[in-house]
Amino acid sequence: MEQISFSEVHKQVLGEWAPDGRHLAAVSQNRLLVRGGNSLKLVQVYVCLDKVERIEWSPDSEFLLTEIVGRSVVQVWSLNDADWACRIDEGAAGVARARWGTSSAHVLIVSDFQLYLKVWSLSDQGAVTQIRHPKYGNKGLSFSHDGCLLALLRRTQCQDSVAVFSCQESFRQVADISIGGDFSDLRWMPGNGAILLWERPSRSTRLVWYSPDGQLLGQVDEFKLLRSVFLSPSLEIAAVGGFDGSLHLVNGVTRAPLTKFTHDLKAACVETAESDVAVFREVFVGGGASPQDTDGANATVHAAARGGTVRYTRLPNPSSVQVPAERPGAEPAIDEDGLPRQGVGAAAWSPDERYIATKHDGMPTAVWVWDLGCLALVALLIHRTPVRSFSWDTCGGLHGGSPRLALTTAVDPLIFFWSPEEARVVSSPIPAPSLQWRCDGQALLLQDRQCACVCWAITPSTWHTAAAAEDGDEAAGARQGAARAKE
Repeated sequence: MEQISFSEVHKQVLGEWAPDGRHLAAVSQNRLLVRGGNSLKLVQVYVCLDKVERIEWSPDSEFLLTEIVGRSVVQVWSLNDADWACRIDEGAAGVARARWGTSSAHVLIVSDFQLYLKVWSLSDQGAVTQIRHPKYGNKGLSFSHDGCLLALLRRTQCQDSVAVFSCQESFRQVADISIGGDFSDLRWMPGNGAILLWERPSRSTRLVWYSPDGQLLGQVDEFKLLRSVFLSPSLEIAAVGGFDGSLHLVNGVTRAPLTKFTHDLKAACVETAESDVAVFREVFVGGGASPQDTDGANATVHAAARGGTVRYTRLPNPSSVQVPAERPGAEPAIDEDGLPRQGVGAAAWSPDERYIATKHDGMPTAVWVWDLGCLALVALLIHRTPVRSFSWDTCGGLHGGSPRLALTTAVDPLIFFWSPEEARVVSSPIPAPSLQWRCDGQALLLQDRQCACVCWAITPSTWHTAAAAEDGDEAAGARQGAARAKE
């Protein structure tokens, strides 16, 4: 069993691990803070033009961009050269979303109201091209895996289309694919020979595949109302969540359905041996709590405040367990896309693609873990309050270890862990944090709207060895950061 420890709590938000895991960037008002990935020592402090709304690391972990929406400005900072900076001012057009290209050479900015997408070159210090009418600001864009092509979902005159651009030829358009329907997003498939698109909910919803030159390769349309799509890490399997609570698995390479799961515990126990389904419930132990305090989705008293402890208890007879559900007839909330929060609204793949964890919005306190090795439910985790965040260890199952799922709920300062070997609960310094694993799976960032800390889910000897190796890299940066902090 790994040891769990926590760092000091820092007043910072919008934390993001660098892709290589060597640094952690975060924001405090108009300051961009960069810390060492293991020691969390301050390496750099960049003073931005105004309050920062969003940050993003470049793919090579050498640059950071900051969105300053109130000023319609994007600022770019170099981790290796504290004196270098870039400012991109979009003026009256505004900034809906800024992102990196396939490298640190280009920054892509979508204007407010999706008027255009502009590609900026940092080396040439100017705009490379401007593409009109992207459909979305925060999605609908995908680079091929070799970085040569960009596919963009566009909408003009109430019609969707996909435009393909050559990244090696100054983003020259090489294809314009007419598609019928109202599409939600798109991704390049492995091998770059196909682009997968999926529709927004309507009378019928589909997954469709097109070649880069516009040929329709296939489609799957056996779903009812499609709520969400979650692609596996290899992009070879698409998990399609429905408003009816079903989860369809589709092979993205052969373009054929694989299986369907339903979020029904009794049905899941029929499809496999009941003893193979582990149902864990969060329970409060000690502290003089009453049964009303310890069970039910509406419990709001912090366990720590009652002087007891919280743990997972495995329940007998899984088929007889009642999963807490929302009050019948309750008006569903609306998500950021204007869709009702019903059915399968969240899912996460384990890195080895052996497991997928899902959340049904009608049963907000439960996380379902499905085993793709036997195509069955393997675990159900039931909590006292709605689940806020869940995420797989980014290395779990890839190098001989077991996949490891971490999750948090909406009230208590707790982190819940599940793996095929165990289910456990640990106290957290921050109540109801969101979760973000570092790329090596040894550190877990916890953050809320005001502060953040790091959970070290490794042995102390491994941590100190990694921290010592990092100290030399941080020394020069720390001196520069301290000087900039005084400005």
